[in-house]
Amino acid sequence: MADIESVQSKVPLGRKVRAGLGALLALLVILTGVAIALVVNLSRGETRVKDDVPYTTAIASASLDAKSVANDQRGFLLTGDVMYLREADQRAADARREFAVAVQAATTEEQRGAARESSAGFDRWWTATRAEFATYRTGNKQAAIAASLGPDRELRKQYEESLQRTRSLGQASLQSATSWLPGSATRAVVILVGCLLAALLAGIVIAYWLVRQMSSPLFKLAAILTAEPL
Repeated sequence: MADIESVQSKVPLGRKVRAGLGALLALLVILTGVAIALVVNLSRGETRVKDDVPYTTAIASASLDAKSVANDQRGFLLTGDVMYLREADQRAADARREFAVAVQAATTEEQRGAARESSAGFDRWWTATRAEFATYRTGNKQAAIAASLGPDRELRKQYEESLQRTRSLGQASLQSATSWLPGSATRAVVILVGCLLAALLAGIVIAYWLVRQMSSPLFKLAAILTAEPL
């Protein structure tokens, strides 16, 4: 113990003060680094949510338009009203555009491939449906209706099944991102508070040590000045 005190007494006071201040600065840098890392991590989670939203929205819109086209198909084949043809053409164009948006907005190759597959399936069904319309308008109504209930119906089932898988991919990714964010935010707060408490405790210890190092020579000097002469 005496050897340690002897070594410490040989270290200049200025060097001790610089060491203590350096330790406090290091604590500040570490704490700042931890805070920045937590913020960056949360920012990535928010970015992931924002990236998933356009894909999911586009697929949902394409699904709605595709379903509306099927309703227009039935309406035309039942009534022969050309209004259904105009609406079907517009909604099919909207669905194609939304599929293209989904392909561009996909965040993974799996999503992109699923969107392309659904788009291709819808195009096959829509091409067959337009052929039904043409057949119907030539006067062969029964053949058009038979096609809609036979092979064309199978094409519709295929693209609807594909669309369901595509929609599930987007929803699963978005749900994963949104469920991760609150938990990550909670962990970030806990980690940051823990680091702050640890830094505060370490800062108190270092400050106490600095005060002792700086006051010790003063106490010794005061003791010498107040000592009675022999």
